[in-house]
Amino acid sequence: MSHSKLPDWHKYWSKFTDINELQLRSSDIDETLKSIEKEFECKLMSGDHLLIIEALENRIEEVKSRLSIHKSGIQADLFE
Repeated sequence: MSHSKLPDWHKYWSKFTDINELQLRSSDIDETLKSIEKEFECKLMSGDHLLIIEALENRIEEVKSRLSIHKSGIQADLFE
């Protein structure tokens, strides 16, 4: 199997901006991995699974952080 088809997983997840969708994909990781196999027409190895899950978790934290900062900014504007 050639892994040349597989993307950088951090770049892959960066196109997802909806925290709810990201969390849904994380909570149903088996279905997410099957979907990725179909998308890239390949069989993922256990090492691939780990990279995908780690990148997904990092993306969720990144989006949560941005949302938190955005909400803090809105609240701070009320006091100016």
